[in-house]
Amino acid sequence: MAASWLALAGLAGLVALRPVACTDGQDDVGAITSAQVADLLADVGPEVVEPALADFLVQAGALEAALATWDGADGGRAEAQAAWTAAMTSWQRLEVMQIGPAASSLTAVGGEDLRDEIYSWPTVNGCRVDQETAEGNWDDADFFTGNLVNSYGLDAIEHLLWADADNACPSQSTPNSDGAWDALGEDGVAANRAAFSRVLAAEVTRQGGVLLARWQGDFGQALAEAGSPFEDEQQALNAVYDALFYLETMTKDRKLAWPLGSEDCGAESCPDDVEGLASGTGAASIVANLEGFRALFTGGEGTGWDDLLIDLGHQDLSDQVLADTDAALLVARGISAPLDQLVTEDPAQVQALHDAVKAVTDVLKGDLATILNLQIPDEASGDND
Repeated sequence: MAASWLALAGLAGLVALRPVACTDGQDDVGAITSAQVADLLADVGPEVVEPALADFLVQAGALEAALATWDGADGGRAEAQAAWTAAMTSWQRLEVMQIGPAASSLTAVGGEDLRDEIYSWPTVNGCRVDQETAEGNWDDADFFTGNLVNSYGLDAIEHLLWADADNACPSQSTPNSDGAWDALGEDGVAANRAAFSRVLAAEVTRQGGVLLARWQGDFGQALAEAGSPFEDEQQALNAVYDALFYLETMTKDRKLAWPLGSEDCGAESCPDDVEGLASGTGAASIVANLEGFRALFTGGEGTGWDDLLIDLGHQDLSDQVLADTDAALLVARGISAPLDQLVTEDPAQVQALHDAVKAVTDVLKGDLATILNLQIPDEASGDND
């Protein structure tokens, strides 16, 4: 880190000496030429996001097939759970690629909230899933438009696959207060869960296809050309940079610091708030987040942030980000117990993973932002932990 900060002392001279290239009339972005930025923006879709989405669609199809043989009880459950875990692992790489249509319509340029249609954690509600299981209205034409995201998606399928015979609702709420759950009986609940899960999986696959079509169509072209909805190359580049901050605001803060109690979870620690609580996949999801981050940082087989840094004479910083990412991956892959168990029994192990991820994100919002003239997202700008 010290070496990279020393390098900043000579940055002004580097910028002054560096020739400025222009592409389609665009000026240089900080010390980076338009041609370099154009290469990165052109490769994000075909080299990084689209291959990840294609893999997810394969895994989502396998999940549909496995759910088709699940009877809602134990018959086929293990196979369906394994297929869900594979689909979730694939999706978790894409969590770090929330650019344009996958991203929030409130904060991202071109955002369409498609991520939440596929996976809405931490906006989840097991009781709502159980209420819909009892009501049996999932075949209604307006089911997905008429319900909130906490009643469908990969998170809802997780609940259906791992829940026991009881439901997650209080006694004063349906389907307990009206007797609907008891009226179904254990066999009826099992059958409804299986049928509901199949409809949810088909919608997950459909939404994944919509997202891939956006990238292969208008949005992918818009990002590559820094065209509408982007105002210029700087805004388009910052949209990709913003996606990398999932590792800061969600992986580090929400998935690790929050359960540990370092963030204000409302108690000394909050192990029940870990991701993948029912399935025990919290650590595996963090591994996939780091893999997705690495792919987006390197640009896959194309031009990535590492190439921009090397072109600017900062290979030391590029090497540091990749080394820190690999170190965090090593820690994450070494975790074999469920995260909620570790938060209670061995919090030091969870803290070590938090610290390893923090080493990556500190550089992301420090040297990298300064050298490449990037704007840190508002939700991460005040985070000093």
